[in-house]
Amino acid sequence: MGLPDAQIVIAGGGPAGSMSAGLLARAGFDVLLLESGGPDNDVLCSGLLNPEAQAALGVSPPAHVLRDPLAPLLQYHDRDNCVRLEYDPRYVNTSRPAFDAWLREEAQAQGVKIHYETRAKRISHDERGISLATSAGELSCRVLLDCTGWRALSRKQSERRPAPAVHAFQGTITADLPPGSMWAIFDSALTDYYAWIVPKGGQRFLLGAGYLQASEVTRDQADNPWGKLTRMLDYLDALGCSVELEDAKPLGSPITTPTDMRQLWWGERGVVPVGEASGMVSPSSGDGISFCLQGGISIAQTLTQFRSELSSPVSEDLHRRILRRYLAGMAPALSELRFNILKARTAADPLWRNAAVRLLPLFLRRPVQHLDWAAGHARSA
Repeated sequence: MGLPDAQIVIAGGGPAGSMSAGLLARAGFDVLLLESGGPDNDVLCSGLLNPEAQAALGVSPPAHVLRDPLAPLLQYHDRDNCVRLEYDPRYVNTSRPAFDAWLREEAQAQGVKIHYETRAKRISHDERGISLATSAGELSCRVLLDCTGWRALSRKQSERRPAPAVHAFQGTITADLPPGSMWAIFDSALTDYYAWIVPKGGQRFLLGAGYLQASEVTRDQADNPWGKLTRMLDYLDALGCSVELEDAKPLGSPITTPTDMRQLWWGERGVVPVGEASGMVSPSSGDGISFCLQGGISIAQTLTQFRSELSSPVSEDLHRRILRRYLAGMAPALSELRFNILKARTAADPLWRNAAVRLLPLFLRRPVQHLDWAAGHARSA
């Protein structure tokens, strides 16, 4: 059975796709949302909502989406400079699969039609507008929102070069760390990006690391799936932590990490990338949820304003006008991304990172606790 045509088709059922879908359906558009995975699809993500993501949501996620501790404190470990700090990043802790499922349920309640296990494969233009080939057949639409994340389908079909990406790996562990431990670990001997530990209730944690350069660590290790995180496991062992692996193998995925604003991609003729598909991910932290939500809101508001002109295929001129309005709505997010690119350049160098961290209390405008390095690395306590 083929897919129905729709006025607006959204490829990708993550935060960018679900947010834009729900708002567009509420505004009266005929919206079809295609998700390549199933209803409970998991992705490599911490599930942490920063203040910008919380503001974009406008409401608190329901209890079944949240994880304990709800607002964990962050310990910053800089092993290159022997610095350990703790502060409140004002994050909200969620389960990413549950968060995505909730957003899709909210969109469906607004009238969005959702097709799971349906991957967008090829985009073309014809007299009807946009033709999209999928794993379940072809369909037509006036506007296609590319919310395919790091895969960035529309960019791949263009002549634009792919945006830079981090090779990231993350798995679930049980560890005798202090409950609620959330760490960001910078250590040139472990990774050329950074590593993380995120609490998910009780003694369960997400353990992850990113690598800027491909190496033996990032290549397939079928005989030892957790080999990509061996350095992190050794780090915890050196701290005296007992660890059990919950997942048979950790998730692996690229994370888009732009190094220049010119690497962003904004589509063509009615095809509009939103969220990570456009390159909007913080290269300093790997956060993309906030940019996905803000992008979803901005494109939904923009298309609503151009509703009367969407009864026919989108012209080059109309696409340019849509893009100008869309990016105007994204101005705060674009400014944040520029700053994050600067932060990433600073964090990559141990000397600059050590100098910048002294300014952290001024930047955060709240206290930062300096912890004893030797005590923390004799045994985390």
